[in-house]
Amino acid sequence: MADILVVDDNPVSLSIVRKLREQEGNTVTGCTDARAAIESLTVHAFDLLVTDLLMPEHDGSEVIQAAKSIRPNLRIIVLSEIDERVPPELTMQVLAKLGVARMVRKPIKPAVLASEVLAVLIAG
Repeated sequence: MADILVVDDNPVSLSIVRKLREQEGNTVTGCTDARAAIESLTVHAFDLLVTDLLMPEHDGSEVIQAAKSIRPNLRIIVLSEIDERVPPELTMQVLAKLGVARMVRKPIKPAVLASEVLAVLIAG
């Protein structure tokens, strides 16, 4: 079992991730904005952060940077609607510099997300 923090301003995406992860016996905390996520990170030791990149006011990169300063070894998966014309390898090169382990493109495909989360949790 893992404690997972999910950050997404889209309630549908948040619901999909929460339901999928809870079905597998994990504890999932959901936040709809970066500020609430950063506050949660300061009071709870999560095993995994799953965050959207594009959110109003503060974006996912701010959540990632705060998470890495609070817990440098926290594993991170990014959810993103990054244009499909941008090669995933290029996107991951940029995200890897922030400490991101994986990226899942939106719209979320539950099987893909489940596979990525499992891979990150197993890799430790």
